[in-house]
Amino acid sequence: MEPFTVHDSQGPNLPETAGNTGTQGIRRYDPDYGIGLGCLVLNFLVFYYTVVDSLLDGAFIIPWSVAVLYSIWLMNAGKLRWFWKKQRIEYLHHRLLLGYVWLVSCFALNRVMPIFSPSATWLMFAIVIAAASAILLTWEEYLPLRLKFVLFALVGCSTVIWGYYAFILTPYNVLGVPGLLLLGISIHCFVPLLLAISYLRLIRHRWQTFKPAILTGIMIPIAITVYFSMRWHRISISLQHQANVVTTRPTGDLPDWIILARHIQDDWITRRVVMGKMVYQTAPTTLFSVRPATDILVRHDPLVLIASLFTPNLDLGNAERVNILNVLYDTRHETQERLWSGSELRTANVLTQVRIYPRTRVAYTEKTISIVNHSSSSFQQEEALYTFYLPEGSVISSLSLWINGVEEKGLLASQSKADSAYKTVVGVESRDPSVVHWQEGNMVKVKVFPCTAKEHRKFKIGITTPLKVDGSQLVYDNIWFKGPGAEDATETVRFDYPKETRVLRLPFEPSSTFPGVVIHQGKYQPSWRAGFEITPVARESFAFGGKTYTVEPLHKTMEKFNAKAYYLDINQAWSKEELDMLWALLKKRPVFVANESLIRLSEANKDEQFKVLSQFNFSLFPVQDIPDPENALLITKSSVVSPTLRDLANTPFSKKLSEYGPRGLRTFVIGGDASLYMKSLNELGIIRAEQTDWKAVQRMISQNQFPSDPESDSSVVAIERSGILIRETDGRALGQAPDHLLRLFAYNHIMKQLGGRYLDHSFQTDSVFNAKLIREAETAHIVTPVSSMIVLETQQDYDRFDIRKSKNSLDNATLKMAGAVPEPHEWLLIILFCTIVGYFTFRHYVH
Repeated sequence: MEPFTVHDSQGPNLPETAGNTGTQGIRRYDPDYGIGLGCLVLNFLVFYYTVVDSLLDGAFIIPWSVAVLYSIWLMNAGKLRWFWKKQRIEYLHHRLLLGYVWLVSCFALNRVMPIFSPSATWLMFAIVIAAASAILLTWEEYLPLRLKFVLFALVGCSTVIWGYYAFILTPYNVLGVPGLLLLGISIHCFVPLLLAISYLRLIRHRWQTFKPAILTGIMIPIAITVYFSMRWHRISISLQHQANVVTTRPTGDLPDWIILARHIQDDWITRRVVMGKMVYQTAPTTLFSVRPATDILVRHDPLVLIASLFTPNLDLGNAERVNILNVLYDTRHETQERLWSGSELRTANVLTQVRIYPRTRVAYTEKTISIVNHSSSSFQQEEALYTFYLPEGSVISSLSLWINGVEEKGLLASQSKADSAYKTVVGVESRDPSVVHWQEGNMVKVKVFPCTAKEHRKFKIGITTPLKVDGSQLVYDNIWFKGPGAEDATETVRFDYPKETRVLRLPFEPSSTFPGVVIHQGKYQPSWRAGFEITPVARESFAFGGKTYTVEPLHKTMEKFNAKAYYLDINQAWSKEELDMLWALLKKRPVFVANESLIRLSEANKDEQFKVLSQFNFSLFPVQDIPDPENALLITKSSVVSPTLRDLANTPFSKKLSEYGPRGLRTFVIGGDASLYMKSLNELGIIRAEQTDWKAVQRMISQNQFPSDPESDSSVVAIERSGILIRETDGRALGQAPDHLLRLFAYNHIMKQLGGRYLDHSFQTDSVFNAKLIREAETAHIVTPVSSMIVLETQQDYDRFDIRKSKNSLDNATLKMAGAVPEPHEWLLIILFCTIVGYFTFRHYVH
């Protein structure tokens, strides 16, 4: 069978209709159609590589030139006429193919002169299927009847798609007529219209034979659009009414947007309504609307755009909308402040090196990341922004930036100093810095500038992590990140661990293994974990600064505790059965829930309150309203989704919570993960969380018990996920433990001291208290809410911003560092000892 055929009289594969007798004619090879397919493939490849590898912005000229040349070719072959002349029906397939050749040129030009944002995923698939079905029409006579009906249903769908594009581009068609004289670039505006006309002509000639299929293909997308638009309208009106009700509520401890966010249903249409113009092109400000500067990729979705034509925009400010997106849809990385764009940046390579310390249940990870700028201009500078998601209890302990090919180590500074230095150097002077800041919720953000097309930019970040005890395994969770796209990044992972430790689980096939070493090379994988054989905790020590830090096993003991009141933090994570189980145990005791205020449960109101509270996406239990926290018990269960304490800044809720201070409210956290809100309260010592399950909760309540507090001694830090505690003592003791014990102790100790002062930022205005915390962070060389790490280009830059290396502190962590670090006077003794030994050893050789 020849792939491309035409027929002498009636054209390719036209069925018998009123205008087509169905005469088959004599087949012959059709080079014109074959050339057109070649042009389509060529254009697609050029477009693909301009997207993936970001070739020159002027690369759109290639698909445009190919489309022009193929148009001339068809005109020369008599198969295409000027648009004002009637086109011959027998060459309709050639014109459909030409339309898609031009269409690739349209999308290539759209990258340089954007009219539409990048298409939604479903729309991209729909366009590819439309093109494939247009090509498949050439083989129509060889297809079974059922497949022909599917094919012409796709013809109907394609007609609707290109009719939509033609309608949206109508204003540009009017403006584009004069522009046809300018190298014909504006002809791209007419391509969807010409494609729609070609499809309509095809439908006209096949209507009698394939009427049901064509009607089905036309009606399905129209019906979906109508349904979507009606739902969009109802949801928008409902959300607006909810927003109005929230605004008029009598109490105002929480911002209006938080109250609205916890009531928003999470279905696929509601999500798009909430995202609105922040994420999708909407009407009437579709094509040139001004949006806040964020890393959110705005999408073109015809369903959203059409629905927004008939519904007023949701009356939400940009800040409120961003906050809701951050809480419900985890867009905190995309909405962070940045000084320069990073749209052309990609993550090229990731080197992950991990050292496991099973005897102290600690891991140290170094991530070395290479960034490439795909901009066509070698002078275009961009800013790389990364958000790293750390396992619970982890702390940043090193930062490096390669400047002129040399690795420059970061220095520790106060958070405000580092931020000021970075903004000055980047925003005003455009020179080389990198900075890492602590963020609430086990996150840190790293900024690197400048990233140009001249060279790959490279930085390294080091993370100290407590390993998680999971049954009989020590589990290492990978540190993953959001940042410049890493879809095509390569990664090398290396694990170093004691030779006697067995590896129980790896997420990949090792490329090579040696005793105590595992190496893997492949594509970058963001989320994975590895498991190692658990070993008993060794009482090992690390000494520094006149203090010794010793790791010990954490032995949980129970204390007698008979709560006078119980507080249930109910939200959609709870089931009615769980409440009923607890109620059977607690109904004779005071039980409260929070719904604007504390409400005592009774047989009469518990079902009604559960019905209301179980609709909340998240809850923010007002622990500050509990009158007697020392004799209260809070029981919480939730998803990770929730606002952070930073989201609550400067609100009455936050002010009251800051005044509440560290109280160590006993709290049972049910399930695998607490919400960001509860995690922060626990980290700051405002609550004392015990992660458990319902069965254990029932047992401990029945026996009037609660686990005792191992941190009642201020010189002890407990890390429950690792089953260890770290004890600080005066004096120096010999030991071979890694310096990460000091880093983990200092981080947890600083967080507990911050307590409620973190919420009102009073620690920043209390210079004595703030200086004390910064000194402790400097000693351990770690990133905390009060300290950051920064790399500047020259020593003069450090001097200008008064950033100096502390003389009595740890340095950046390394993969080799372990054991006690000599004090300054001990270094002097060591040097003196070596000098004396050297003198007596080599004096006879000196003449």
